[in-house]
Amino acid sequence: MTFSSNVREEIAHHPIEAPCCRVAYLAAVLRGAGSLHLTGGGHAHAEIDVGSHAVGRQILTVLREEGVMCGVSAYTPERLGLHQRVLMVLAEDDASTRVLRRAGVIDDQGRPRLTVAPSLIARPCCQVAVLRGAFAAAGSVSPPGRPAHLEIRTHGADFAKLLAAACEHQGIPVRVRQRERWAEIMSRRRESVQDLLTLLGAEGAALDVAEDEVVRSARGDANRRANFDNANLTRQVQAAREQTAAIQSLVEAGEVEHLTPVLRATADLRLEHPDMTLSELANVAGVSRPTLAGRLRRLVELAEGAVATAESAAPRRPRP
Repeated sequence: MTFSSNVREEIAHHPIEAPCCRVAYLAAVLRGAGSLHLTGGGHAHAEIDVGSHAVGRQILTVLREEGVMCGVSAYTPERLGLHQRVLMVLAEDDASTRVLRRAGVIDDQGRPRLTVAPSLIARPCCQVAVLRGAFAAAGSVSPPGRPAHLEIRTHGADFAKLLAAACEHQGIPVRVRQRERWAEIMSRRRESVQDLLTLLGAEGAALDVAEDEVVRSARGDANRRANFDNANLTRQVQAAREQTAAIQSLVEAGEVEHLTPVLRATADLRLEHPDMTLSELANVAGVSRPTLAGRLRRLVELAEGAVATAESAAPRRPRP
């Protein structure tokens, strides 16, 4: 099962008890996974197609609590391989028409409604219910270990804006995007994804996202520290090599005899321990790290000056 399927399974275990919440839940399911067919006699033939048996059972329970009878069948689409889907066909009776009208899918004359009344999410409990139904019908979320991404599709931009308003009432910012054949709300902010999963009742999935964030943060800190230590060690090794080479050039030029006792002792110490870091060398010398660094820097400067003097004093070859 995918991570999105696990989230839908977790959400489906929360009962939808209040009548107003059942209407909001069904409205979201019908707008995200439903299809509407008009028939004679003022009735509407509605179907709901979902990809989870747990979600199908919850929708069936809500429909029965509203007095709606429906036929249920499971099928396996060829393009989806072994993943079964659940198809629920609502009965063409007054109870189904009444529910479709209360959910804002059809008007009093039995005609489809493209707009949605804001009163559907007037209560906080209904805001949660409509978001649960929308995600159960057509929601997806990226699994831990991948960049955060949550989206919920719906048939039209009007209902997507209603879902975004429900999220805003709950303090969760999301974006509305209009596609060619559908509209959706989405978020790529990890905090928003985690908060929305918690609001939907998928606490286990929210904890997985939070745990992944902690692991990613710890791994990032460890990598940054490792890179810093590696770069610092590289600089120390390069500096030690430069210091050793400078002292050896002073020895070859016979300039060591003219050094002060302190600088000569520092030069001998570096030649004896070419692989030691500055801190280790300062510890052996019994001086502070800045003091030893200044002495070594002075030796490098003297070596560079000696090389420059030797190059200027060398006779130039006559041009042929």
